[in-house]
Amino acid sequence: MALVAAFAVIGGLAIGSAWMGSRMLQEPEVLATAGKAEDGVRAQQKIYDVLRGGARRARGRAHQVILSEAELNAFLARHLAEAAKVPLRLGAVRLVGDGIVEFKGDLPLGQLLSFAELLPAHWLERPVWLHFGARASLEVGADRGQRRYLRLDIERLALGRQPLPVMFLRLLLNPAILSQLRWRLPETVESITIETQMVVIRTAS
Repeated sequence: MALVAAFAVIGGLAIGSAWMGSRMLQEPEVLATAGKAEDGVRAQQKIYDVLRGGARRARGRAHQVILSEAELNAFLARHLAEAAKVPLRLGAVRLVGDGIVEFKGDLPLGQLLSFAELLPAHWLERPVWLHFGARASLEVGADRGQRRYLRLDIERLALGRQPLPVMFLRLLLNPAILSQLRWRLPETVESITIETQMVVIRTAS
């Protein structure tokens, strides 16, 4: 099954003048609020505030941090590639609401796919857009420390504008990309809510 998925993608890219191949190379449209430099600074301050949640909890104070879509986009545009440890360039993040996040970003094809060794060498640096919709949730571990993670479960997947079956997700994508679907959070984080154009983070009282 993995080979079927791999050869479907390779075949689509190989015939780039055909409908499927051309759609894989097209930039998807994501209608999100772009951030400015000052939005990125505010986002960084707010995220630092969440990381300081332990001190607030010790004083018995509940706390809530709200990140706007513009702030999140500005912050990720600057820090995503460094955090992901792959050359993933943010295109946009749209906070749809009801727990749903839409993402697009581009990176070299050789860094995106798990079967890069099957590709012709001259394809490896070709930029391709990764586009997905995911449901965000807070995952609390069963271990003693109850470690907390922001978890993204992909519900829609595409390369460029070409939809792909989500069942192929772990067969197609580089494990380094998949690892970015789960982010460690401070233990004081009690909830994360994705609302329209904002993320609401609540820490324990």
